[in-house]
Amino acid sequence: MILAYTGQAFLGIALLLAALQTVGPARYISTSRFSYGQALFVSLAFGLLLYAHVTDQFALLSVVLHSHTEKPLLYKISGVWGNHEGSMLLWVLILSVYGAVVARQVKRLEAPYPLAAPLMAFMNFGFLLFVLMACDPFTIADPAPLQGQDLNPLLQDPSLAIHPPILYIGYAGFAVPFVFAVAALIDGKVPDLWADLMRPWILFAWTFLTLGVGLGSFWAYYELGWGGWWFWDPVENAALMPWLTATALLHTVVALKATKTLQAGTLFLSILTFALCLFGTFLVRSGLLTSVHNFAVDPERGAFIFILSSLLILPALGLFFWRLPKVRSIVSTIPLSRSGLILLMMLFLVTGTATVALGTLYPLILEAFGQKMTVGAPYFNATFVPMMLPLLVLLGLGPWYSWPAHGLASSAVRWLLPLSCLTMVVFFVACLGFGVRHILGLAAFTGAVWTILATVGYALKKKKILSGTILGHLGIGIAVLGMVGSSLGEQEVIKAVKVGETFSVGPVSLMLQQVTTYEGQNYKAQQANLQINPGGATLTPEKRFYWTQGVIHGESAIRSVGFGWLHHIYVMMGEEYEGQKWSIHAYYKPFMNLLWVGGLMVVLGGIVAFRKRFQGLKKVLPLMMVLWHPILGMGAHEQLSNPSLEIRARLLSRKILCPACQGQILDESPVESAAHLRSRIRQALRGGQTDDQILEGLMAQYGAQVVATPPVTWATYALWFGPWVLFGFVLGGWFIRKRRSPIL
Repeated sequence: MILAYTGQAFLGIALLLAALQTVGPARYISTSRFSYGQALFVSLAFGLLLYAHVTDQFALLSVVLHSHTEKPLLYKISGVWGNHEGSMLLWVLILSVYGAVVARQVKRLEAPYPLAAPLMAFMNFGFLLFVLMACDPFTIADPAPLQGQDLNPLLQDPSLAIHPPILYIGYAGFAVPFVFAVAALIDGKVPDLWADLMRPWILFAWTFLTLGVGLGSFWAYYELGWGGWWFWDPVENAALMPWLTATALLHTVVALKATKTLQAGTLFLSILTFALCLFGTFLVRSGLLTSVHNFAVDPERGAFIFILSSLLILPALGLFFWRLPKVRSIVSTIPLSRSGLILLMMLFLVTGTATVALGTLYPLILEAFGQKMTVGAPYFNATFVPMMLPLLVLLGLGPWYSWPAHGLASSAVRWLLPLSCLTMVVFFVACLGFGVRHILGLAAFTGAVWTILATVGYALKKKKILSGTILGHLGIGIAVLGMVGSSLGEQEVIKAVKVGETFSVGPVSLMLQQVTTYEGQNYKAQQANLQINPGGATLTPEKRFYWTQGVIHGESAIRSVGFGWLHHIYVMMGEEYEGQKWSIHAYYKPFMNLLWVGGLMVVLGGIVAFRKRFQGLKKVLPLMMVLWHPILGMGAHEQLSNPSLEIRARLLSRKILCPACQGQILDESPVESAAHLRSRIRQALRGGQTDDQILEGLMAQYGAQVVATPPVTWATYALWFGPWVLFGFVLGGWFIRKRRSPIL
């Protein structure tokens, strides 16, 4: 009881300090001290909650619902933010630390910079009020039980232990560019050194957001058991959208610093990026869209966040459009210059963001008109992916252009011509290897090769390798190669195997050596040992029974093989059948490691670029934390002993969308209701039903939206062709206005 009341008191004091900093007179006490006080008391409250989870204080309801005495210490710690209440307290903690750093940074600067401190305090006040009123992590459990309910096994993973803190450091970090933009708009002009002040903050937040999105993708790859790394889940999309606009913001602020162009565009992107961060927070907690990543499905909590977000964003947007005539760049943006290419890149990224937003929210829009549709990966692959392909050309070409409007230097042309020819040679070789039917994959592959060659050529010409720009662009090209290679060259095998039996997947063979059982701290496991030939390495996929929750969960086994360890063998363990056979599901994924290596290079590029501009933000260094290194895991599905029936079941599951997941294919969903539906399909196949009969039965129960390829209606046309109309409108507008003074 005392611990709960003390935690609430700490949050109450922080709330009072935030209110005083927002409206209180600065002449009596420095506003920076109010910020320090908020950070201190929120840190104390968070420390108490951490102590409660580690020491099993079941007097707190959040500990009861998300902890257990037998849970490993790592997951007791991560359980603090593995739920709605704790995650919001973590958000407030990070935001309050940012507020303290901002208050210290601006207290000796001239107007309009000091306005940023009370704006941060107002934001912190709103979130503290939300925590105390709607999601108090110190709610008392009455009566207090002797044991907790444990954490969801999907979240008992090292990647998920560090993913929320890293993602929130990125999300909340964009509050700083937001308040600096609002302060400039209130003043009516952008100060001379505004871009210098903004860029380190943008770099810092973008780097952590990139790492957070990458960790989420890595977790989905090995934990959800479907072998993919992105399935366009609404919550994944909510993290992708601010990353896209933040990437555009990172480039426009560079152009603003170098040429005084894109001033209005930088202000707008600062507001839009933070708005999308708040939108992601709202989406995860509103219950409007269903996802395996959701923390809560409470509409009242979602409404509170929506109102708070509206109070922050709508006045800022109104202020932006009111001040737009005053904040337009005086200097014109010349198309054939680096700033012109950055403007074009910004239009691509913002249009791509709108496309993702449309696909994510379209089911809600149709539902308001009494219709139902589920939007899945085919829509995004056909709209968003082609729109992003020109960015690969711009990534390779942009650095070669100078900031003034001098176009390409003759020395640059001498480099780019052979690089372009080499790229075309690689394209024709790829056509022979992959086949011309994979036109979208070939285009992405060629674009990635161009990005890599052009970036390496630029680095050699300038004789600088350790550059944030070079590492970032090179990382994007390498990651795209991994995406394309693993998608086009993937091979899959589903087989019932006896001990001592050998089977092949891709260029390697696997032999099931033995199946053993063992007990973990809070689970019992069945483990298969498979030997890889050639090489002799061992893979050990598992099936675990978490007795604390009565849940069966799986752990995949992944091994790097081949030249340079670039390829993956990905194995999952299924059911045990009569005759001592076990169902084994194996993938061969060529070039998969290029995706993760490229992602790490992008993050490294952000770190290198930030390090060079770190002098003005020394107090941010304590926020840069990497706590644990991720390991590998997975979730295995039920499988049929008859291989032909199992193949039919998998194909059917890929034609059906999970009724409990927004836009996720049934075969890829880890939720319990999806597992029941997959089992139902397999029972129907055992009973002799045809594929059409099974599909008709599911449509009769769930409606036509349960099918991945819905019937063609006006709503379908509007969804699929709407983004391309928007894309053409934006691109056409840019070409029409390219010779006039820009508004951005």
